[in-house]
Amino acid sequence: MEDSNRRTALAAMLALPVGMAVAAEGSAATPKGKGKPMDMAQRMDAIESKQAITELLYAYARANDRADEALLRSLFWPESTHKHGKFDGKSSDFVAFAFKIVSTLKYACHHISNVAVDVKGDKAFSECYYFAQHRRDRKDGSGEEDVFFQGRYLDDLERRNGEWRIIRRRGLSDYTSPPQPAATPYADWPAGQHSEKYPSDDYYRMRQQFMGI
Repeated sequence: MEDSNRRTALAAMLALPVGMAVAAEGSAATPKGKGKPMDMAQRMDAIESKQAITELLYAYARANDRADEALLRSLFWPESTHKHGKFDGKSSDFVAFAFKIVSTLKYACHHISNVAVDVKGDKAFSECYYFAQHRRDRKDGSGEEDVFFQGRYLDDLERRNGEWRIIRRRGLSDYTSPPQPAATPYADWPAGQHSEKYPSDDYYRMRQQFMGI
């Protein structure tokens, strides 16, 4: 009985590498009809590309919040197109349109989430959700108000000389809140304790120090 158990255990041990190889082959395989499986270099490139594109989407939020026009423009290729709300044209023109808005805001905060990215070589497609708050002057001059926005960005992206940028954006606006009168004017917020715009915000100074610039 003991010899039988030993043989069973030995057979299981010998079968383990084979089973692991089969499992690994299965994990690397591409589903039927979806093309050839990716090799290790292709998988690493896809992972790095997804990370770079995710950081690009975060940079879009930062550019709006800090009113950093140069950063905002750097995220789109020169011929990139843009469709968001009533705007339908070139992304460069949308940047000019958007910057006129964000540069006059007392405060802005854009959140990017639910990022999903598909990569095919030097082309990619991404989806993300956004949620934003704008603090602005009321049109009647009676004080300030907050407005909240929610929606999604659908982007086609291209990589050129190792750099990913957006080549086409479709913005979807799913919710805009009614303007809400602000209880406390922005001028009453404690100085030195909140975010500022480019180039005064501490992000730029601290990052330069970190990078050794």
